[in-house]
Amino acid sequence: MVCWARASSIAASDDIGNFALMTCQHAISLGRHAGNNVAAQILGVDPTPYSQPKYVTCLDLGAWGAVYTEGWDRQVKLIKEEAKALKTQINTMWIYPPAADRVTALASADPMIPVA
Repeated sequence: MVCWARASSIAASDDIGNFALMTCQHAISLGRHAGNNVAAQILGVDPTPYSQPKYVTCLDLGAWGAVYTEGWDRQVKLIKEEAKALKTQINTMWIYPPAADRVTALASADPMIPVA
């Protein structure tokens, strides 16, 4: 039996020991894989293994701005206004579902879409 979805706190995200966290970047990819793998089981085809080695954080710090990091070791890439602009874009554009259009919605559900 295929495991369709796991709690994000226990899903391995890569082959080197990192685990998916309770974040939108992991939830979106886990959801895509879960939906794909439910359909795969119904159709009798192989599931798509979950893998998400890229990890970023973007923390809004109010009036000061924000901090954006990349990697599991959290290398700082952007700070203050530049990071705040990115955080605003994430919150207003990236993490929301597509418009109620069948083709667009199905395209955004593809588990092979790379995580930005």
